[in-house]
Amino acid sequence: MKECTVDVKGVKIKVYEYSETGEPILFLHYMGGSSSIWRSMIPSFIETNHVIVLDIRGHGKSDHPEDGYELVTLAEDVQEVLDTLKIDKTHIVGSSLGCYIGTMFASKYPERVLSLINSEGALVNRCGPGGLYTHSKEEHFRKYFSEPEQQFDSREELLEYMKKNWLPWNKERELVMEDYEPRKLTNGKVTFLSKKENMIKIGEDLYERRFELLYDTIKCKVLFLPAEREEGLAKKLNFIKRVMLKLEGSKCVVIPGTSHAMMFDHCKEFIHEIKEFIK
Repeated sequence: MKECTVDVKGVKIKVYEYSETGEPILFLHYMGGSSSIWRSMIPSFIETNHVIVLDIRGHGKSDHPEDGYELVTLAEDVQEVLDTLKIDKTHIVGSSLGCYIGTMFASKYPERVLSLINSEGALVNRCGPGGLYTHSKEEHFRKYFSEPEQQFDSREELLEYMKKNWLPWNKERELVMEDYEPRKLTNGKVTFLSKKENMIKIGEDLYERRFELLYDTIKCKVLFLPAEREEGLAKKLNFIKRVMLKLEGSKCVVIPGTSHAMMFDHCKEFIHEIKEFIK
């Protein structure tokens, strides 16, 4: 594994390359996560693909600036990373936030994407006709972001909290947390690494976007992977059915029993669907 830091207009993005064999495949994590969420999946791809993972700005070991959380900017970060690595085209696998970034990137730079795999992200609009939510933007952020950040006395206490609440605790989840370094607060306590105010900025940019407009300019095939056990499955399937009409070679698969982060509880099935789609 090689690691490097890519400077994007003064913001440092942490990047990891696990192999350089075959077609490139870039993995983009969910909000609040980091490149470490893919650790259980990476070994299945290193013999066949040039594997790249990164920490999205505001996450992991990348910089956590106060601004630059618009979807366009996050996609431009990806562009700069690929340019630095001299990668012209790549497959993109996203989870939640990673799907939104991948979709924006594939819309802005269609000639650079071999295929797009969207797992639980960019599968439906957040609001509006047929949207996932019916409440206003203000109500949404009061509902989901009003709680203060959790604080812990130590890293060990935070890890114990995760073991008791991030269920079912298994080897896939343990791999994510094995070298997790929480953010230190001025009062001596620690909290989760990504700042809530930065995640709110991302969420605000996503909330009123019309994602069908992005799919209109995408030229590659797309694998849609909505989770069976997440809210709004019927709305997602209706949206996917509409946008797939313009996306030749695309496919929608609902893996039985899946929830939002498929790499933890349905890792083998997730890997299988990706490999079948990109081969």
